Amino acid sequence: MRKALSVSALVLALALTAGAVIPMDALGEISIDQLGAVSWILAILMGLSMYLWHPRKLQWATLGAMFTFIAANVAFGIYVVAHPKDPRWTHDPSLSAPSLSDAPMIGQHLQPLDLVMDSVVEGINDFRDYQQAIPVALDFFTAAGWGCLAVIPLVLFALVYSYVQKRQQKAEFVGYKQTIQALQQELDDVKRFVNYQG
Repeated sequence: MRKALSVSALVLALALTAGAVIPMDALGEISIDQLGAVSWILAILMGLSMYLWHPRKLQWATLGAMFTFIAANVAFGIYVVAHPKDPRWTHDPSLSAPSLSDAPMIGQHLQPLDLVMDSVVEGINDFRDYQQAIPVALDFFTAAGWGCLAVIPLVLFALVYSYVQKRQQKAEFVGYKQTIQALQQELDDVKRFVNYQG
């Protein structure tokens, strides 16, 4: 379990870092639906690679895949929040402030007000961009949350399964030890018998 958790923790750390650092060009051509598919593909690849690494540890491969799914969705959610102006989730056109400096006679006196209006409208546009990006990010965070809910029974199953396997291995070891002791006793009896005859 420690290996699966350490590998998954590494993937999560990389994903969280990548979510805020990934340049816009790297994921700029991928649609929102494709980002969701990428999280599934990464999870499947991680599960397969962990299973190929330790074929007898299917439960840990499944956990590694789930942790990768969670990490990928968190990273994509952070990516969406870090890039709110992306046209994939910003659909409304930006607002623009009316120019007061074009007014006849008093326009030159209203130029400072134009700067204030531009900054207010820019703040409103930023707010609207975040307002449109948050639901998309929440979809990714929700998928990560469902992954966390699915991990709980998987962890319990993996722990119980590992406990049962350890008990079976211990019982087999005790059986082998008893068999060796019985064979050792028979060998000692044969040695005594051979020495008695001789």
